[in-house]
Amino acid sequence: MIVETDRTRIYRRAGAALVAAALATALVVPGALALTRATAAQPQAATTAVSYPYAPWLTDEAFYLKMYNCTRTGGWVLSTGSCRAYGSGRYSAYVRPIIRHGGLSDLPARPYAKLLAVRNLCGHNYDGSLTTRLARAGYSGSAWGENLACRAGMSVRGTIIWAHRVFQSERSYNGPHWKNIKNRNFRYIGIGIWRYGDRVRLVTDFYRP
Repeated sequence: MIVETDRTRIYRRAGAALVAAALATALVVPGALALTRATAAQPQAATTAVSYPYAPWLTDEAFYLKMYNCTRTGGWVLSTGSCRAYGSGRYSAYVRPIIRHGGLSDLPARPYAKLLAVRNLCGHNYDGSLTTRLARAGYSGSAWGENLACRAGMSVRGTIIWAHRVFQSERSYNGPHWKNIKNRNFRYIGIGIWRYGDRVRLVTDFYRP
């Protein structure tokens, strides 16, 4: 099980480690499991983008949003994907729910998830950096970030539950995926899921105009 973090120039680069340490450089092998996170911030103006509607796993993307906001609002996602104590601030400080953004889902997030799945890749920079992909879609903003997960041999629903619970498990040491989930600066999320063969990719792009 491998974890990857790729940070932009305003963040120092982390070294390699196993999933328990939560930070590592890119390592992708057939059948590998991976989680990655990137964060950046730079003040610019925001624009809108045209929507790309093809979303074969839209119901799973909606399900992931529920898990994400469960954790974000202080609840806890269980092994079934269900939420305990949504909105309570019981397990962590309450942060208001994030809003799914159709343009961010249809343009930067889902096409990138497809590219990673089809090409059997896992990382932030295979189609330009996150900021490049956002700009190509017509977005620039004051804050943005990305979490992504890669797995083979599991269902789409099982993969996204697994991925989110690994992100959530970083609470004890305030890991990078956890920070993105709890980041109050992020107002919108784009969610992209793609399956190709037995490979599943989850891409979540966070954004603030």
